[in-house]
Amino acid sequence: MIDTNKIRNELDKLESGLIVLFETQAENILELNTLVISALTKKNYNGIIISTSRPYSTLARIYKEKNISLEKLRFIDCLSKSQSSDLVKSNNVTYIENVSSLTNISVSLHDSIKKIKGNKFVLIDSINTMLIHNKPDIFARFMHGILTRIRLYNINGILIAIESETNREVRAEIAQLCDKITHI
Repeated sequence: MIDTNKIRNELDKLESGLIVLFETQAENILELNTLVISALTKKNYNGIIISTSRPYSTLARIYKEKNISLEKLRFIDCLSKSQSSDLVKSNNVTYIENVSSLTNISVSLHDSIKKIKGNKFVLIDSINTMLIHNKPDIFARFMHGILTRIRLYNINGILIAIESETNREVRAEIAQLCDKITHI
């Protein structure tokens, strides 16, 4: 069970442009994801979700069940196309060929950042899933570029990883670019 007060406390202290890495157990990933999204949208943030572990259609259904407004969110779905899933047509989703299409993910993120207004956040729902599909050194460079871009745009970054399952070198690269690492 996740300590929701700890998450809310961390997010209440979130200042513009901060990057936070949440590390948790695998069974807590979805709950952590929805708690973070719910808390930030209630604080009037607009978000971009880079989804590597669940398709847009599933996340949209889950968020609706949790009363999370999809109007405040844009999705970069890195899963549906590679799984030959039916692609739900929506103005707030971009489908990427697969999780290893790092250049396409980066371009889609840049385009999404330009499309949304106000306070923004970017959430990467699973560092570990991305590592399964990418070589660690290439992925580390990708994350460095993404986190640098997020910081330059003064956008909040939320990263979710499975505790103690992330490649040590990649975690070290990501950790040095984060303002806070929280174990849930």
